[in-house]
Amino acid sequence: MDRKQLSRTAKEFIAEVAYGFREVATHSLVPPWEVSYLFINDLRRIETSPEDFREDSVLFTLEMASDVDYRELKKYWDKLSIEERKEAIHKIIQAMAALGLMAAVGSIAINTRPSQKEEILRIASEYDKGEITYKEMVSDIEDVLWPTREERAKYWKDIEEYEKVMALADYLPAEAIKRIIRAYFIDMIRLQMFDTYFVVPSVYPNLLE
Repeated sequence: MDRKQLSRTAKEFIAEVAYGFREVATHSLVPPWEVSYLFINDLRRIETSPEDFREDSVLFTLEMASDVDYRELKKYWDKLSIEERKEAIHKIIQAMAALGLMAAVGSIAINTRPSQKEEILRIASEYDKGEITYKEMVSDIEDVLWPTREERAKYWKDIEEYEKVMALADYLPAEAIKRIIRAYFIDMIRLQMFDTYFVVPSVYPNLLE
């Protein structure tokens, strides 16, 4: 379904959940990206079961994800067609993936060493120009973060987490991924290079710890 075909009710429903999820994820005791793929996994299971769109059991998951009251969500849900319900869940998954990826990429851009930032900026710029693919960029940055065999052996759990987080891009359109990389791997790193008073936002916990 094309986005322009969504009703006002569907758009309001998506916005309620997306904004609520942002608050839940950024104030959670675990990093935002962990919250993202936790709820994405739940919603993806629902997406594969068409019958779930005829019922309202998905609203329990959305209530936990957004902290929006079940009754409020049901007011919207009951007014949506089956096709709009499917598209709404799809858009909500995209919103969750985008927030998780932004938090992770922002964490890397902020918490890496200056020499690593320069390399990440170079690699991200190559991706932005279309010289390498997203997967190539992810792999090249992984080599910057953990360059030696010893580091890869020692920090294998961190590497798994990094790969899992960067795979949130699988749920996003190409242009959305490009915008995230420009904003965080390119613009944010450049800003830090020229602004000695750059303040680290709390929304970006250290992915590399």
